[in-house]
Amino acid sequence: MFRASKHFLAVAYPVSFLFILLSLLSPELNSVIAPWVVIVSVFLIGIPHGAIDHIMAAEIFNIELKFKDQLLFYGSYLLLMFILGAVWIFYPIAGMFIFLVISIYHFGQADMEEYLSENTSFSWFWHLIRGLYIILLIIFSDISVTYPILEQAMNISVGSLTPLISDPSLVIYSGLSIYLAITVLGITKGVFSNSRLYIADTITLLALFYFAGPLIGFALYFAIWHSAGHINEMREYFKAKNKSLSLFKFYKLSLPFTLISIFGLLILVYLQNAFGVQDMFFTLMFILISVLTLPHMLIVHKMYSD
Repeated sequence: MFRASKHFLAVAYPVSFLFILLSLLSPELNSVIAPWVVIVSVFLIGIPHGAIDHIMAAEIFNIELKFKDQLLFYGSYLLLMFILGAVWIFYPIAGMFIFLVISIYHFGQADMEEYLSENTSFSWFWHLIRGLYIILLIIFSDISVTYPILEQAMNISVGSLTPLISDPSLVIYSGLSIYLAITVLGITKGVFSNSRLYIADTITLLALFYFAGPLIGFALYFAIWHSAGHINEMREYFKAKNKSLSLFKFYKLSLPFTLISIFGLLILVYLQNAFGVQDMFFTLMFILISVLTLPHMLIVHKMYSD
């Protein structure tokens, strides 16, 4: 279990508490470094963790090196990315809705695969609850940071979202109360394989987002909880097939598609600046993540099924 391993415990909790402490002692410094923490986490761990999907798919779907099989995989993968990218361009509100749905399921499934006991039924329900909890923390931990990004992504006027939900604390408290109530119910029903670790994980993430803010909260969750967890699961998947996937080999294999993704993002930023639309780097980065996540999620879902 990755989240119970000494490697995860030695990194996730100390780093989280370090940023919580920094936000309490020096909020100004915390705000200055937050964008850079996001950039480093996404480029160093976040994007690479999905950059070997072609290799994972070859193992999961038994894709051979024949041109026809390769064409079918890459064509399907790129087609999904193209369709979602087109939705973002022509129907940005729909693009945001799809992104949130994808994120809720993907984050929830990746987290709960380790926490749910083997005899748990209706696992999709717990995926949904966990995913909603993570998205709730990301969006409503500080709307002064998140609302402008959402408004840019959906191409709506600044301030359009504020009248809809003007009191984010009410959303946080209500959502947290429901989440904790369902968690207690799950504990009594024996849903979790390690309920103490799950509670500690829940409290740590809540404190991280509440004190350090949504950017650092998202950066650490996406890099350490989600992406690093996936990398570990991929290595375990190959190990079960008597194949090796060291960290060095993983980054070597992921490098080409990581560089392509970063290059694509830089092109988007350049085009935005060329047309006079600036300060959209994080908006474009999150859109790129959403486009990459849809086909990646399908491959990961199959890996969990196996």
